[in-house]
Amino acid sequence: MAPATPGHPKLHWKAVLRDLFLTVVSSLAVFAAVAAMLWFAPLFIFGHVNFGPPKQEAAENGVTAIQYALKHFHAKHQRYPSTEEGLQALVNGHHLEQLPIDPWGLPYGYALQEGRPVVWSYGADGAPGGEGPDADISSREPASHQ
Repeated sequence: MAPATPGHPKLHWKAVLRDLFLTVVSSLAVFAAVAAMLWFAPLFIFGHVNFGPPKQEAAENGVTAIQYALKHFHAKHQRYPSTEEGLQALVNGHHLEQLPIDPWGLPYGYALQEGRPVVWSYGADGAPGGEGPDADISSREPASHQ
């Protein structure tokens, strides 16, 4: 009688590769499931997630965009809009599509002071001054527009 061959019956190379493939695929599936849970957990915990820039940063970007439009207006007309004309002059001159609104839903402020344009947002509270999210964002430092 022939002696039995010792060892595991799955030592055949195809079986080893199949087991390795299944291990890798199942590990990736578990990793993807955990990553998805971690990604969406804030939605379930907090109810919403803001993936964009904070509102203060968005307001700063808005001020910068308005300044850019003001430079184009100045290059075309050799002057900045008067305080009375305001930002509407940028819309009328096709430098902006519409009057810009800050991230809190309020219009940006504009004044021509000493021949220089000043653009601002009053922040979350919509009133001059404030700290943190209520702080004014202005093209003039320090933020004094009145």
